[in-house]
Amino acid sequence: MRKSAVIASVFALFAAAAATAQYLPPKSNSGSPVQITTQQGVDPAIAAAPRITREEAIKLIRENKAVYVDVRSRMSYDRGHIKGALSVPNSQLMSRIRELPAGKMVITYCACVKEHTAAVAVVNLRSAGWKNAAALSGGWDEWIALGLPIEKSK
Repeated sequence: MRKSAVIASVFALFAAAAATAQYLPPKSNSGSPVQITTQQGVDPAIAAAPRITREEAIKLIRENKAVYVDVRSRMSYDRGHIKGALSVPNSQLMSRIRELPAGKMVITYCACVKEHTAAVAVVNLRSAGWKNAAALSGGWDEWIALGLPIEKSK
């Protein structure tokens, strides 16, 4: 009986160690982030989702022809977001689509490699009939790196 308890304890110790181990992605020699994809790669619809340059987005916002939609979590939005952006997390986008201003281009952004979540949002919006949507190239990370205007929720 005692031998079984020791074996069970050792097994539990190894299982706990494996569960808490951290995965560290491989370092890239080029200095760019490592992109992790599924075995099948990136969904072609997401890869083909329209992107908009930062310069074009800023121009449309200034002309009041577009709105930024932050598709990150509400917590991320509260910590900082593009000035004037609406918070509509991607998980809520389709149920809150009526909150988006009709007649304006929707410019989604996230903090993902290759604007992945923002592109998913664009694909979903287009499938629901919203034709004027694009993901912001470079997203939140590039916006911050360039020191462009942000605001934080109170």
